Amino acid sequence: MNKAVVTSVRALMKNAVYDAFPGVRRRGPATSRRVALTFDDGPDHLTERYLTVLDELGVPATFFLLGARAASRPDLVREYRRRGHQIAGHGFDHKRFSTMGRRELLEQCARTEAALGGQLSGRPWVRPPHGSLDATSLIHLVTAGYTVAMWSLDPRDYGTTSAADVVQGCAGMTAGDVVLFHEGQDWTLEALPRIVADLQAAGLECVTMHDLFAT
Repeated sequence: MNKAVVTSVRALMKNAVYDAFPGVRRRGPATSRRVALTFDDGPDHLTERYLTVLDELGVPATFFLLGARAASRPDLVREYRRRGHQIAGHGFDHKRFSTMGRRELLEQCARTEAALGGQLSGRPWVRPPHGSLDATSLIHLVTAGYTVAMWSLDPRDYGTTSAADVVQGCAGMTAGDVVLFHEGQDWTLEALPRIVADLQAAGLECVTMHDLFAT
């Protein structure tokens, strides 16, 4: 069988498991006319520019922060919140969750939560670095009380330096989508105004992940 077909089938099967598993959030309700823009790997040297662009566009987002970076920039952690964005964990040092035992995994998450100062959404949200989860790490997270945040659309902004490519990668966005972006990239910043304009022209509202799934 063609390798691309095998990869596609595996992705579909994994998404079906995530969609059926309590405590995992990947795609919101299509009836809400809402989407969630999410950003991984901050805070960093471009965070303030990301926040300024989102302010100018008038849209909230969800930021999945690395604990080590958050611990070194508590001022930016406060700034995400002050500007109305949801913040959540992305591991302490970007190590793959699927490579850790239960104790190390939960320690990573706890250290990140401490760096964030807790979350305002009640049950804490976490996104695994690289989206790397196996059944064991998934169960450890959910039974420990975490909401596991995945995504339904990946424009692969980490695989290009072209804003046009990022915009094109979002062309298929529909109501309920959770979109994966990354901080620290000028081309992602450059693409955001066009992406948000296209969403608004399609009658879609940008909200945080928490609000997308609260409807």
